Amino acid sequence: MTAGTLGPGERRRLIDALLRIDALSVRSTREACVTELQNTLSRPLEWERDERALHDVWGLAVACLGRPGGIQTLLDVVEFFDRGSHAFREARALADAVLPEPLLTTEERRLLAQLVQHLERQGLTLIQHAELVPAYQRAVGEFGPPPRPEVYDERHIVDVRLLIEQLEEAPLGPDGVAPLLRFVHELAGYAKAPVATAFAEWMTRFAERTGLGQDWRRLLTATEKRPALDNAQRAASLVFECRPDGADPDRLAVSARLERADGTVAMVRCDEEPEPVERLPALVEALLNRERGLLAAEPCELTIEFALPRDLLDLPCDQFVVTLGGVPRRLGIEYPVVLRSLDRMDEVWLWPKWRSKWNLLREGAGEARVHPVCEPGEYDGERLFAVLSDPEAVGLAMAYPPMDEGPGRVDEIWVAFETGVPIVVWCRKSRAPERFTEEARELCGSDPATLPRTVRRLRREAVLSQDRRQNRRPQTLPGGGALEDANDRDETEHLGMHLALLYDDADRVPEPYDRLRPPA
Repeated sequence: MTAGTLGPGERRRLIDALLRIDALSVRSTREACVTELQNTLSRPLEWERDERALHDVWGLAVACLGRPGGIQTLLDVVEFFDRGSHAFREARALADAVLPEPLLTTEERRLLAQLVQHLERQGLTLIQHAELVPAYQRAVGEFGPPPRPEVYDERHIVDVRLLIEQLEEAPLGPDGVAPLLRFVHELAGYAKAPVATAFAEWMTRFAERTGLGQDWRRLLTATEKRPALDNAQRAASLVFECRPDGADPDRLAVSARLERADGTVAMVRCDEEPEPVERLPALVEALLNRERGLLAAEPCELTIEFALPRDLLDLPCDQFVVTLGGVPRRLGIEYPVVLRSLDRMDEVWLWPKWRSKWNLLREGAGEARVHPVCEPGEYDGERLFAVLSDPEAVGLAMAYPPMDEGPGRVDEIWVAFETGVPIVVWCRKSRAPERFTEEARELCGSDPATLPRTVRRLRREAVLSQDRRQNRRPQTLPGGGALEDANDRDETEHLGMHLALLYDDADRVPEPYDRLRPPA
């Protein structure tokens, strides 16, 4: 019940009844009541204090009417100071008559506020904060009221207490389960012992009081079942956006967000003090270690994406060595690691062709294919543009790095952007044309939509191949000396060790200036 839903006549009668209570009309006891009330509610009340009792109690009553169960909580506090008086009994009877019964008792509200406080002291990560709103939406259901905008602060941290207050007023589901109980059940999953145990005890007592009985967990689990999602709907990407600092282009402002195919976005690192480019592997390692448990809980395999400016696309991000759980390994052998282009994201006029080809790739229509280029100079800019302008050309695979400079060189990356090609694969170390022609068959012949995982497999094979070469004993010749194996001439010659993949998803393009906006 809010102040706006109570008629002016009823509000005046209620405030008059409160003023007749000695504990509120006398300033000293009123201050004691206010102090205890503020300690009992989940969030402190705010109103303009006044020396005059009428105005001060009026402001207090209006503030309480703006909170679920606020007036009832006030009366529970006042009862301790003015128990049994006729004025108190009259005010209580009037409140019961004009206000609906609150979902929570004063004691339940006080204990829940304490549990939330303990949970916040324990520490909620940015991902967990971003999960709170989807948890609220699951609790209220498809047609429930959306969370109020003020639940977010300027850092996009969610105010759990505001969500709980809104859930107190949400109608019961058809099965009789309170949305608040559903939300608290998910919230308790973030708690550690002994707070998790205290949450379980609170939920059990609340469920028994509201008639759900001892079997409330089974009822909650049964009604939480949702249609199964396919892999495309369950996919998730951890995107590191690296923008050069305007004052020093060798330093990067790095933000990171967890993007899901269902449209939910969780900021896990906001732009902070720009860092040197060489610090990027350490930032990635620190974030993965901090959020490892939650990232591992994603229902489908996680892809890691690096959104970079044009002149940083040569960074071997897949070869970053990170130590997770005490085990060092290359990032690209655990996760599919892909590059994304900030230049294409920033240039809106490139989007129509890009989205057209991405739709072809996503929908599996026609004969989407990756076009191989085995030698520098094989195509000039115009011929390459003509080849990639084919509507079914969704990718470009090169045996050499596109970043090399030289007279007459074609900027293959930019030609790909101009023609809307979302996929560019290249070898960071120039490859023999004959060998790449053979290797490119697998890349160009497989489903382009599976390229991130195909490339991840090649990176794993490269690590295993390197180990085999290091452990192989050289064959000795009859007169002494060793027989050199052509495959041992370069221990990192396997394609997977040098393979870069630009994989631009046109469905996930943050709008300018809206990159950090909380999910709707």
